[in-house]
Amino acid sequence: MTKSREGGHNEITDEAKRQAPLAGMTVCEYLADTLDAARAANDSDRIRKIIKAQKYLQCRNIRKRRGMK
Repeated sequence: MTKSREGGHNEITDEAKRQAPLAGMTVCEYLADTLDAARAANDSDRIRKIIKAQKYLQCRNIRKRRGMK
């Protein structure tokens, strides 16, 4: 059995790609603001989904990835 990479695409990535240009932000900025709002609301499921979307869209751990590209 082969092991496939887990996709990080979810409804949060779709929402971020749709809403960020309308708000005049980058996708990463939009996800950061959304994460702050989810943390303020203490919505743990949404926080997990946003973090997964940030990882998928390479908005997390940017300093780690600078030398890789």
